[in-house]
Amino acid sequence: MSYLSGYDSEAVGFDSVNQNKRAESNSATQTNFVESGTGCQTNFTKNTGCTTDEGSEDDILKEYPPPGLNDFLRKVVPSMMEQLDRNDLELLYNSSDSEDEDIIVSKLFQELPVKIDMPGLGGGDYQASVLALSWSSAGNSLAVSVGQIQHETWCQHDGLIRIFTVKRSEQDKLVHTLDISEKNCITVVKYHPSVSALLAYGTTSGEVVLCNLRNSMLEDGMQLSSPSGCHGSRRVSALEWANPSLANTFLTAQITKTGKRRGASDQILISAGSDGTMNVWQVNSNLRIFENVICYNINGSKKIPSPDITCFDFIKSCPLRPSDEKVADDIFVVGTKSGKLLLCKIKTDFVHDMVDPVYEELEGHPTCVLNLAFSFQKPGMFASVSMDSELRVYDVNQVCPLKVLCLDVPVSSMCWLPNNPCVVVLGLSNPEQVQLKLYNISSGRALPIDGFHGVESVCALSISQSSATRIAAGDADGTVKIWELPARRIRLSPEDLEF
Repeated sequence: MSYLSGYDSEAVGFDSVNQNKRAESNSATQTNFVESGTGCQTNFTKNTGCTTDEGSEDDILKEYPPPGLNDFLRKVVPSMMEQLDRNDLELLYNSSDSEDEDIIVSKLFQELPVKIDMPGLGGGDYQASVLALSWSSAGNSLAVSVGQIQHETWCQHDGLIRIFTVKRSEQDKLVHTLDISEKNCITVVKYHPSVSALLAYGTTSGEVVLCNLRNSMLEDGMQLSSPSGCHGSRRVSALEWANPSLANTFLTAQITKTGKRRGASDQILISAGSDGTMNVWQVNSNLRIFENVICYNINGSKKIPSPDITCFDFIKSCPLRPSDEKVADDIFVVGTKSGKLLLCKIKTDFVHDMVDPVYEELEGHPTCVLNLAFSFQKPGMFASVSMDSELRVYDVNQVCPLKVLCLDVPVSSMCWLPNNPCVVVLGLSNPEQVQLKLYNISSGRALPIDGFHGVESVCALSISQSSATRIAAGDADGTVKIWELPARRIRLSPEDLEF
């Protein structure tokens, strides 16, 4: 530690103030340090190991503190504190208690060129783009849909899903392992949240398909399709797997309706279409079951045109929360192309073929709702983003939004960041410097994240829910970029957590 101070000073001794006189004792292990004239002696005694004896009775009357001590401390302490600050600089910046917000750097984990040459894909005046992305529950597999973003009339292009899997032999990188082709573009893909082998997707022609990826070659019988004509043979815009609580509600209703016993591997899949309908499916890949439980006709009881559904989400149940924080667990919200946000309740009325679940209309967006999602940590709260770059936060208990953020960037997609109750990830549709931005919806500020560089337009976004926070973004040029984000370094204030 000699480099702590830039000053040279004389050695300083301190006089003992111990008034208890004790006879010295010698042993084979005793070491005596004696300097005549100083009155300071250090002894290792037989009983205590070390004693400090005064040199004489007159030493008690000497001045305390000793002469030179204050001058010595004035010289040494400032340099020592400065050196300690330099040594702990990195620790201070990495700590969540740091007052100055540092820039978090994301790491480009991998770049996947997913576009391939095949008949009907990318031909003519169209450019093959990434339409949808989905991570598996374990975060070791990524499904990518490649097709055409826009169609003048109806889809005449082939659809393609490319499956990438992490391989240890390739240094834990994603490697292409499987292709799934369709006769139409695949608009949405969704892995099951707990069963990694189950993958569902929807097409522009209204079909909903279930795949069991345990058989890598997808032989006959490994794919199940919905009945023809569902969703009015129009585009499937959104898919969602029901959580165990929601699945139990619908499966119980299905048992009551049909009288059939429930299978151990039965799952509930929910699809929405641009014709304004939502279908609840009972699926079982082992028993080859793909049956409709109930069909919701959004605003079907009103004499108005059916809305073009763009997205929906069911409220996240929180059974362990205190009673004063609990909200109803039978609610879901539907977003439309016109900007409306419709609050709906789960119904199991099998008397009518088409059931209208809407019970209230929220104060919606002025333009198309691109995406909406309920918070995992805050019950009853959800965020939505629209085509005019407006980010809103709602509570299901009130019609008006809690907060409206008018962003200065063009937005194409949105996802909640895992383990962060108030942070959302936004994909940019026409980026100038970066492809993604993270926003703290509580403070309304963009987080200082660096590393999301690129010039392509983001078309699809998906975040891994596993231990590593990996963000996959697909662009209009048929490329997927995957970033790793040190999410634990995102600093949140107590006000953010209470938002």
